[in-house]
Amino acid sequence: MNLRITIFCLLIAQSAFLQDSKDVKRAYISEVISFLASDSLRGRAAGSEEEEIASTFIVAKFKAIQSCKVKRQKFRFKKDGATYKSQNILAFVNNKSDKTILITAHYDHLGMGGELSHSKGLHAVHNGADDNASGVALMLSLANELAAEKGLYNYLFVAYSGHELGLYGSQYFANKSSRKTKKIALTINFDMVGRLGAENSFYFDCSPSLIQGIESIESAKLHPVKSVTDRLNTLDSKWFAAKNIHSATFSTGKHIDYHKVTDDVEYINVDGILSIEQFLLNWIKDLAI
Repeated sequence: MNLRITIFCLLIAQSAFLQDSKDVKRAYISEVISFLASDSLRGRAAGSEEEEIASTFIVAKFKAIQSCKVKRQKFRFKKDGATYKSQNILAFVNNKSDKTILITAHYDHLGMGGELSHSKGLHAVHNGADDNASGVALMLSLANELAAEKGLYNYLFVAYSGHELGLYGSQYFANKSSRKTKKIALTINFDMVGRLGAENSFYFDCSPSLIQGIESIESAKLHPVKSVTDRLNTLDSKWFAAKNIHSATFSTGKHIDYHKVTDDVEYINVDGILSIEQFLLNWIKDLAI
């Protein structure tokens, strides 16, 4: 009887610990999205003062992860006759492997609107809670998880800027990636992962060699669906796919608030992001690249 009581108590304690851990992660993801999508950041337009504030926040989050080596990668680009100064944020976890998994998300958005806005005629804050504060939050949460364990691969996390104006940050990084990052064997990109719906479908596009592995992951909470559109070559993953590097990009899909002033925090499904994170952790654990 005493043994049964002990086992029962241990199971209760384990359940409470797992719930506490989930609550902490839920709060972490909510904090990241709420900050990046706040009105005070005025839509995080590339090259703006508010984007600089966003980059400093992301740097601080990476530096809080003990094994991450963090750096800013500054770059310039020209668009419609204007010159922009911006930066990518890089965080490297060195597990002494000869292969590196690159995990990315862009952190810039539309600022106060402009020609890319679907809220035509409105000069107002485009918060971009889903696009792409949600992707940054997932990337940072994964960084905390993956950095805490000695894996088979190194991990390089990159928050890109210059995405909305033409994928400038990812292009610059792809052309300037350092030998110190060692061989990039796989790239994983997140772009709008915060609107998981009731049907639990989330969408991916990837190199053909990765399709079976993604579809074979068992999950009661998610239904991975291969995108019918070519997202791999239209998002930040395109530069690596062009180099024949295994690449995948994930999203919960476009919605009525895409590129509108209504892409706000209140519509984000944080538990959905947690489900996607667990799915990805299971997939990465089973990878053979």
